[in-house]
Amino acid sequence: MSVVLIITFIFFSIIITSIIVNYHKEQLEREAIDIKNDYINIHRELIKKEVDKIHNIIEVEYHENKTEYHLPEKQIQKDILKLISSIEYDKNGYIFIVDYNGNFLINIKQSLLSENQINLKDKNGINITKNIIKVAQNGEGYISYIGISGTHIEQSQKISYVKNFEPWNWAIGYGFHPSDIQTTINKRILTLKQEHQKYLHELIMISIAITVMLSSILLLFTRSVENIFKSYKNKILEIEKENRQKNGIIHHQSKMVVIGKLLNMISHQWRQPLSQINSVTLDMYLSQKNGFLDENDLKNKINAIENTTQYLSQTIDDFTNFFVPETEAKNFLVNDAIEHCINIINPSINHINLQLTYNSSHNINGYITLFQQVILSIISNSIDIFNTKNITNPSIDIKTYDKEQFTFVEISDNGGGILEKHISKIFDLYFSTKNNKKGSGLGLYIAKEILLQHFNGDIFVANFNNGVKFTIRIQSDTSK
Repeated sequence: MSVVLIITFIFFSIIITSIIVNYHKEQLEREAIDIKNDYINIHRELIKKEVDKIHNIIEVEYHENKTEYHLPEKQIQKDILKLISSIEYDKNGYIFIVDYNGNFLINIKQSLLSENQINLKDKNGINITKNIIKVAQNGEGYISYIGISGTHIEQSQKISYVKNFEPWNWAIGYGFHPSDIQTTINKRILTLKQEHQKYLHELIMISIAITVMLSSILLLFTRSVENIFKSYKNKILEIEKENRQKNGIIHHQSKMVVIGKLLNMISHQWRQPLSQINSVTLDMYLSQKNGFLDENDLKNKINAIENTTQYLSQTIDDFTNFFVPETEAKNFLVNDAIEHCINIINPSINHINLQLTYNSSHNINGYITLFQQVILSIISNSIDIFNTKNITNPSIDIKTYDKEQFTFVEISDNGGGILEKHISKIFDLYFSTKNNKKGSGLGLYIAKEILLQHFNGDIFVANFNNGVKFTIRIQSDTSK
């Protein structure tokens, strides 16, 4: 049992680690795309600023020379073009000016200045000059095209920003080739990949350490449970030696069946909390590594781990108490006993729509663990039916109420009901509607015997809606 649980836990731990690793690989790819886009956007902003700067220079020179010095338009244009041509720019871009007739007044490629370029196209057939003029006529904006051979090492995509200078119908532009910054982008992405590889290595090592630690805890827990099981089994053997009566032996066989089912349920219950502890621990490490782990966040995560461990501890206590033999009958509420049963097997039944309606207020007298065995047997049968028949929306409805001197408990499900030919035999010894491997034929027989012998009660069954309904009737203890 313990080996199977540990292997299962390690399996789930590997799956969780793989999911985290794949997630961070995908995140790396997204970050690489973001880096490239960020660099391009930064350069888009830079070329816009360059165009705005040149536009401002032209505007200032234009108004100053025209209003103060009263120079001719042609002379002002000549002086401004000379001034703009003398400005040095970075290696990743250059300024150009073209009038609305298609004449380039400034361009790094001198051959474009010798004749009209109104029909200038890139290798994809896009008319560069006309598109530049069109954007400028609308005020300003970005334009993308394939750079002309000779202005770059090779023809590649170019992004330019164009702005209109209205007095002279000039389109002022500044462009850059994204391929020019690719080396910088590649270096940044390489650094990012190295950081991620280092992080993933550390993540895997931490995951292995946590898995080993939690596997040890699980091993200790399962051994503790096995010791309880063995101890209880020894007590059963002692009782069998003292009392060989048929009903006594059958009773303990049924108890063992319930114990086995509980062990299986609890083993499932432990997987999610242990995975949660693993996840919170990894999250703490990531937050600390990235500098996001403040004191409040640390306290919250520690509290989350503490709450989860308290839940695991409570599960052990609930499970242990179920095995503690009672020395005397006591008064208790059926509501409390049922709620305790639900706590023991939850979240093994969290996929089931469970409806609880508690209207009983009378005490009953007896051994609470025996009553819980009855409840668990009935619920366990419903769960088996749901699994066998693959019920898509399983539901269990539990109601309690008092009527006259009796307390009633109704447990119904939507598992399809019982064949009419079987319903009269459902409480017979060794009778089971399940196959031989899954059904012992003890649970409902013992449930009825417990109610008859220890609670002055009884149990009835009937098909109800699209399932079955068990009704438990117990003599209430109304004494004060």
